[in-house]
Amino acid sequence: MLKFTGDPGHGGRDPGAIGPTGVQEKVITLAVAKKVADILRPIMSATLTRYADICLSENLSVDLTKRAELANFSLSDVFVSIHCNAATDPAAHGTETHCYPKSVRGKTLAGMIQSRLIPALGLTNRGVKESNFAVLRQSQMPAALVELAFISNPTEEALLESEAFQDRAALAIAQGICDFLGVVTPIQSPDTVSIIAGGQKLAGKLIDGQTWIPLRAVLEALGHKVTWDAPTRTVTVE
Repeated sequence: MLKFTGDPGHGGRDPGAIGPTGVQEKVITLAVAKKVADILRPIMSATLTRYADICLSENLSVDLTKRAELANFSLSDVFVSIHCNAATDPAAHGTETHCYPKSVRGKTLAGMIQSRLIPALGLTNRGVKESNFAVLRQSQMPAALVELAFISNPTEEALLESEAFQDRAALAIAQGICDFLGVVTPIQSPDTVSIIAGGQKLAGKLIDGQTWIPLRAVLEALGHKVTWDAPTRTVTVE
């Protein structure tokens, strides 16, 4: 069975970055990591380096080492550490994902997660960056570190605290992991609706409270012939 280890950044006496209204990074990372694990559990083993507001060691460097060690000990296929970014400039914004410089597969994993996060969160794409973070350097499997958004930015701090934003972030991370492992994400996007037509299950979209359906696919599933005449831009349904 495939194995995933998620790492909610910080915890315990280490709150991580703190937003302008007091939102703590450690709270956001744990919430999102739990959601990622819940999404993945139907198809793989999914564990976290922490499940509560704790640190793994009072010594920060030992804490970081223990996080990677937990993933190594479990022989995980992927390791993803989840964080919120911060900067002295409150205008700094966007989403980025990190990989270890010498890890080709880690860079692929980070790229796949980033490509899912950007459309899901709608924030500025800060790209995939190579970084010598301890949790990436010491992990023995493909690893990535996600910086969801800037908790130091008042607008993005509010987003990070939103459960809807956390849900979108978790699903996007899970989708990126599944893309990397070559498996299908076990749940659909929150804006996806299912359509049953002629015994076939089709996917539509929920946009601004309205359901949008793939009309041609639905009509053909119901036994209709649909043709398109390009010169006259006419669709004929028989």
